[in-house]
Amino acid sequence: MTTITTTKTPLRERQQQRVREDLIAATLDLVADDLAAATIDRITAESGMSRATLYSHFPAGRDDLLRAAYEAVGSTLLERARQRAATADTWNGRILAYAAAMLEFSTDPRLGAFYNVSGPHLVGFRAERGIGSQGFFDAFCEQLDLAVSLGAVDPHLDVESTATLLAGSLRDAGIETSRHPERATAFLDSLGRLLTGLTTRP
Repeated sequence: MTTITTTKTPLRERQQQRVREDLIAATLDLVADDLAAATIDRITAESGMSRATLYSHFPAGRDDLLRAAYEAVGSTLLERARQRAATADTWNGRILAYAAAMLEFSTDPRLGAFYNVSGPHLVGFRAERGIGSQGFFDAFCEQLDLAVSLGAVDPHLDVESTATLLAGSLRDAGIETSRHPERATAFLDSLGRLLTGLTTRP
């Protein structure tokens, strides 16, 4: 008889995670209305938590909460992009799927501006990429490597440099789309043309 062993997260740990998630959700709700509204007093009132509870989970207070909220939004975006890409059947189709998810996300009035504009400013630009940016870069590298292996693009293509350019330009497109949602379609069309250009062999 086979014994199946499952590891269950302890109740206390699950409760702590729930508290963190509730505080982050409250922060995002307030940021969506007005960034200045995301004060410690408003966050604790919105979440129903005490200041002591907030600081026990986020010792640096508002700064820690905004970073956590930014990473949570990045994780949400990345998951949406992965789900969309899973339905595409070509390397360039998957890159476009990631881009479409990013641009659609950017039009969200609750999260788009925070992720693309205010969030990066608040958490401070760092040398390393955030969860979302790193996930997009990794996905682009994977698909470009696949394109090279299939002989679909020039075998001398510098995959990492190209992925960096694609991810960086998509970030700028996301910023612009958060301000002008109607531009999302044009950005996606332009990216498709760029990817088609990569398949042109000398």
